[in-house]
Amino acid sequence: MIEGPLAEAPPASPDAPPRPALSLTEQAAAALRRLILLNLLPPGEVLNEPDLVARLGVSRTPVREALKLLAGEGLVTLRRNRAALVARLDPADLVPLFELEVALESFCAGLAAERMTAPEIDRLDRLQAALEAAEADRDAYTRLNRQTHRLIVTAARSPAIAEAHGRAFARLERARNFALAADGRVAESLAEHRAILEALRAREPERARILMHAHVARTQAVMVARLTEGPRR
Repeated sequence: MIEGPLAEAPPASPDAPPRPALSLTEQAAAALRRLILLNLLPPGEVLNEPDLVARLGVSRTPVREALKLLAGEGLVTLRRNRAALVARLDPADLVPLFELEVALESFCAGLAAERMTAPEIDRLDRLQAALEAAEADRDAYTRLNRQTHRLIVTAARSPAIAEAHGRAFARLERARNFALAADGRVAESLAEHRAILEALRAREPERARILMHAHVARTQAVMVARLTEGPRR
């Protein structure tokens, strides 16, 4: 059986045409993508086809096709006459993206402190409560963390920045989750989010900017440290 939710899709409206059913290859790719992005299959892990067949409950052909799809996304490394691997994370590629995210998100946090509406602050407060409740649920925490960051960026009311951030943020999802898997990082991240929320609620742009800068830079530092030391399972 395919593990976990396959996508974070919004509910279809009553008038919308029905979505086409996913093929077995697409289902297998979605399940594997989730496992890799959440680091439940860590960087460098050998992807043994018989194990994946048993884990996903599909035949070898959809598994093989799914691995090819994920290789095209940079999540899997295919090897000639050998089992595929979960693609390794390379700090040389990721650090520049984190530096971009630090710049964009800290700037947006400063703007959001001035421009957020009261309903947006209320929604951010609810997201923080949900994050606190989901501390031990990696899947839910990842989803809520993504929504929290995007809400702050959107509240800056700069569509061009939001577009650039969306591209960088998506490319860093696996690295961000890799950092969150470090011992104590989720609790640390929650405390950082609480402080950012208080700065936004108090309408303090400079404090919000500084706190967001430190938050994203800390995620980058933890990611680099874990990769340097070697991932712990």
